[in-house]
Amino acid sequence: MILTIILIKYKPAYAVTMSGELLGFVEDKDFINNKLDKYMNDTSRNIAFREIEALPEYSYTFVSRGKELLEDRNILLAIENTTNTTYRVFAITIDGEQTAVVDTEENAEEIINELKKDVDSKIDLKLGIAEIYTQEPNTSAKDEVLKELNIVKTALINENTKPKKESSNIKQITSVAKMDLSIPVRGTITSRFGSRSSIRSSAHTGLDIGTSKGTAITAIAPGTVTYAGTKGAYGKLVIIDHGNGIESYYAHCNKIYVSVGEEVDSNTKISAVGSTGNSTGPHLHLEIRVNGKPVNPQNYLY
Repeated sequence: MILTIILIKYKPAYAVTMSGELLGFVEDKDFINNKLDKYMNDTSRNIAFREIEALPEYSYTFVSRGKELLEDRNILLAIENTTNTTYRVFAITIDGEQTAVVDTEENAEEIINELKKDVDSKIDLKLGIAEIYTQEPNTSAKDEVLKELNIVKTALINENTKPKKESSNIKQITSVAKMDLSIPVRGTITSRFGSRSSIRSSAHTGLDIGTSKGTAITAIAPGTVTYAGTKGAYGKLVIIDHGNGIESYYAHCNKIYVSVGEEVDSNTKISAVGSTGNSTGPHLHLEIRVNGKPVNPQNYLY
């Protein structure tokens, strides 16, 4: 009798919670789980993988017959909003620098083959393909990329066919050159010192090294941490003082593992690669400064 009264007044449902927060009530938890599993394992549209902050939890309960249950889709949207999606795209590189991004490796190879046509064998365009993992899925159509890169190719060919001036072999010697420097993270160079692009208003003051989010970053040399926090366009930033007026900057970090005043060496994991601040995808922005003035890191690291 009591059970009959309960079933007349109430209906069975599952309360859905994530990280202790109630999302709503659903009738079929298996439907939600199956849809979520399909969403998390979706590899279409250049999706490499997805990460979720926490899994939904279900508790069996009864709700009033007059209570409207949330639609399953609304619950799924709430769960999907807590996930991070990483995309796999392919960058065409010239001399190691990223110039354009397309959606498939096949498109990248076709573009490179087109660019190599009618090029003197003595001219080395140094074309390559870099696999990029990013939170930004933006890619360009193959025809648009080919049109842009043909302009770059023409400029490079013209530059390579100019009479070469006799260059000096005298290497600039600074206190930085005397230091034993280590590469802070392995990855693909996506932007070089002095380059310009649509996302910055002035010449690039550092070296961008693209790699996956969370990759450990080590210090380039022993020193003392003088800044560890968030700083404008740099996002999460670590600054290390190496003495003799030399500083190194590590920007756009996802996490910071050191604090101000801490002594570090070239084996110390100081932070993790991220995409904080003014950034289009996970990478390390590395700066080396001498007496406050940025210098080209590639003169000393690569």
